[in-house]
Amino acid sequence: MRILDKYLYKELYATFFAVLAVLLLITFGTETTRLLAEAVKSEIPSSVVFQIILYKIPPALEIILPLVAILSVMLAIGRLYQDHEMVVLRSCGVAERYFQKRVFWFLLPVAIFTAWITLSVTPWSLQQEREIISKAQMTSPLAALTAGKFNELPNGKGTFFAKHIRQDKTMDDIWLQLTDNNLTLIAPTGRFEWIDKKLVLVLYNGVSYQGLEQSESLSVRKFQRFEAFLPEVQIKPRHRRKAEYSTLELWHSAEIKQQVMLQWRIMIPFSILVLGLLALKLSKSKPREGRFAKLFIALVMYVVFNQILVTNKDMLIDEKIPLFIGLWVVPLLFILYALKRSAR
Repeated sequence: MRILDKYLYKELYATFFAVLAVLLLITFGTETTRLLAEAVKSEIPSSVVFQIILYKIPPALEIILPLVAILSVMLAIGRLYQDHEMVVLRSCGVAERYFQKRVFWFLLPVAIFTAWITLSVTPWSLQQEREIISKAQMTSPLAALTAGKFNELPNGKGTFFAKHIRQDKTMDDIWLQLTDNNLTLIAPTGRFEWIDKKLVLVLYNGVSYQGLEQSESLSVRKFQRFEAFLPEVQIKPRHRRKAEYSTLELWHSAEIKQQVMLQWRIMIPFSILVLGLLALKLSKSKPREGRFAKLFIALVMYVVFNQILVTNKDMLIDEKIPLFIGLWVVPLLFILYALKRSAR
């Protein structure tokens, strides 16, 4: 590897990781604030906020990495123009095609890593996020209950007692009184389960007493299984999202939406190569233009590229465009534009 190769790769990778760190801090600062707000509203348990943030890293990288690629190339190559190093290199016979090749080999590992994230890690992380929230929602009511103590339900709705709460989240010697129904339940064991999109307390092999305060209308019944909906537990379970489908499931699916999603996943790593080569052309600046002269133009091109992709995706789902054309026409036009510019 020539000294110039090492120098260029050092500049590119140093800028790449610096931009990546900044964008990750911005992204997860906003995401953390949003998750904490949801935890305050009891939409998600506060105990799993940190784990959810970790599982959100792969989906965030899908969005961030193409932007990091275009910014890092713009900043690194733009500095060469700003410091007049590019003029010296050109006068020494270094052609523009040389920089195009170096940028391509710099972006290729990034694109491969992004493909691994997009095709494999992101569906898994989204599934893990949903499962961990669901499990936490099932155990979160237990966090507010103290074993061996009479726990008052919100708004005076009743009283709950469990002598023991085991590690597997089952409870022993349960006593529950619901004031609205004048109902008292006693059961040796119980646990929380999802039933009809509601988190329900299920009691086993117990006895129910209806109308204890009025002895004349007292009703005693034995039950093998009783489902009780507690007023404070009103969290809805999260359903499996389409983004959680594995790449193999999308590949074997015949549905239009899933085929389009498969193309979208493949398009993300490919877009890194397209945007990076486009950034190389846009980084060329005149002596007095400054290093950041065309950075705004690059950001506009990035937004336009993504917006056209999203519009094309929606048209494919609505079957306004044939599936065989797909999303490929968008990066093809951009790469032809980049190559045409570089040939001049």
